[in-house]
Amino acid sequence: MDRGCWSFIIEDKPCPEQATEKEKFEYDWRKQRCYTTIYRGIERNFLPLIRYTTDGKEAWNILKTNFEITSKAQLAVLIDEFFELKFNPVEETIGIFCKRVDEKKTKVKAAGFEIPELLIALQLIRRLPAEYDHLVQTLY
Repeated sequence: MDRGCWSFIIEDKPCPEQATEKEKFEYDWRKQRCYTTIYRGIERNFLPLIRYTTDGKEAWNILKTNFEITSKAQLAVLIDEFFELKFNPVEETIGIFCKRVDEKKTKVKAAGFEIPELLIALQLIRRLPAEYDHLVQTLY
């Protein structure tokens, strides 16, 4: 979005016929930048998926088709990942752990299922280290 390319993804608006040469050049440049931004933003091992296109919208749709969660099996995997999240006091703060839980909750919601707030709260406190036991008991 910061490169002015998102409009090429969400709408199919061609360059106006009455545009000046400069406007046509800028339009083409932004359209190419759209594809380049996608190309440079994905991991190298996924580049073959968009190898045969130079259109940003088409590349986006190919990646969306390959990575968008659409099946119940994929949803089940996301829910399992949510409940397997553990707080690692060596590598993260509680704030970072909470953010990871929130991000996973958002992915599950985007896949079509909303985890109840009570389960989110339980996930946040159930895997805390022993030093937080007094807080966990208070919250229970």
